Amino acid sequence: MAKSKINFSEMEKALSRLEEALALPKTDITRDSVIQRFEFTIELSWKSLSRVLREQGVQEALAPKNVIREGARLGFISDPESWIYFIDQRNLSSHTYREDLAEQVYHTAVRCPGFVKVLLQKLKAAD
Repeated sequence: MAKSKINFSEMEKALSRLEEALALPKTDITRDSVIQRFEFTIELSWKSLSRVLREQGVQEALAPKNVIREGARLGFISDPESWIYFIDQRNLSSHTYREDLAEQVYHTAVRCPGFVKVLLQKLKAAD
């Protein structure tokens, strides 16, 4: 079976937009922008990983946390605990809005770009 090229441009764009928001001075508005962009970045990251895993014949990794665990097993993710935390934070922020939670997710989002860059590099190398 011939491998198809996976388009990572949306994941790259989401990462770039997250970094753009993180570079701005922190206000309530930029914090909320960072949170929204963090949500997109995490969503696109695990879905891109899932596509690469499917290309490699992994069919059972459908849920986000399972995708992360399988990605770690295959060497795409070196710190699955952080990625699972990112997914938990993304889920919390997309379903609830509280000021204290917004601050927590913002500080989580600050850590995210480095992880996504490494994953993106590994995914591109595998594709």
